[in-house]
Amino acid sequence: MNYRNRSASWVILFLVVAVHLYQQAGPSWVWAALVLQFLVYPHLVYWRARLARDPLQSEIGNMLLDSFCFGIWSAGMGFPLWIAFIFFVSVSINLAAFEGGKGVAKVTAAHALGMAVALPFAGLRFLPDSSLAVAFLSMFCLLTYLVMYGISTHRRTLKLHQVREKLRENEIALQSQLFEIRLLQSQLKEQVDRDHLTGLYNRRYLAATIDRELARCLRDGSPLSAMMADIDHFKQINDTHGHQFGDKVLVAVAATLSDSLRAGDIACRYGGEEFLLLLPNMPLDTAKARAEEIRHTVGALSLEVDGRPFSVQISVGLAEAPRDANDADTLVRRADAALYRAKAAGRNRVEISA
Repeated sequence: MNYRNRSASWVILFLVVAVHLYQQAGPSWVWAALVLQFLVYPHLVYWRARLARDPLQSEIGNMLLDSFCFGIWSAGMGFPLWIAFIFFVSVSINLAAFEGGKGVAKVTAAHALGMAVALPFAGLRFLPDSSLAVAFLSMFCLLTYLVMYGISTHRRTLKLHQVREKLRENEIALQSQLFEIRLLQSQLKEQVDRDHLTGLYNRRYLAATIDRELARCLRDGSPLSAMMADIDHFKQINDTHGHQFGDKVLVAVAATLSDSLRAGDIACRYGGEEFLLLLPNMPLDTAKARAEEIRHTVGALSLEVDGRPFSVQISVGLAEAPRDANDADTLVRRADAALYRAKAAGRNRVEISA
């Protein structure tokens, strides 16, 4: 952008200064310097910046060099008002865009340094007047430069807008992908923690949860009841009516257990036909009443096999922490022992840990 603007505007500046020098009858060596400065120099500094390790800093250095050279030309020609004004303003606009007020200060310093270098050779002269042709050319040069700079800025703004839109689209896409990843992670965790047939939690989840639940209840001084339930004669169901019907029974019993849960209760498929419920903040007598309700609800399930109604029965064993245990293994073992007593006593009943 700077190369395009510098090359075009310096050609017009060449015409402005050339007309002024012609009218002032400048010497031939000045004309040679004019050609080198305004027609050759812009291309040399462009390649200097392009080949530099840090092109941006190199280009800022080029603009300061521009200002230094313009200071020499201004002092050397006796500070013609229009030309000196264009010299200072054009570089100031560029450095202000790159470095703000700091850039303008640098331009001013570089400009002053160029004038200081020229004055011992050219002498201190103040010749502000110039011809009408120089004034009009100066106006045209300044207008052309500002329009070119505005167009370049507009193009940069559009490009920046496009980049921002692309970044926004990428961010939306990344957020969507992140949401999908989190959803998949959640689904995967559910698949890992859930029994695929019944939808209840599995023993893996129980192992990761029971210690935390027990520790919380012990810390709060509240009871934690464990309910171990087992489908009566389940092996006979599978052997007589097939595993497909057995799965149907498991799903029906699991749904009954899920329907009985409060917020915070946990139901797990503990084994083939065994289920374990953790009931925080529920004392043993309340847990026994809940187990009786579940047992009756399971017994009233409407199941059919070969067109005939089929009833399901469960046996339940209960234990409570800290009454029966202070650790998870003992709590589950005591509930399981109560379940075996229910089985031994004739099944389809609820027993409490002794």
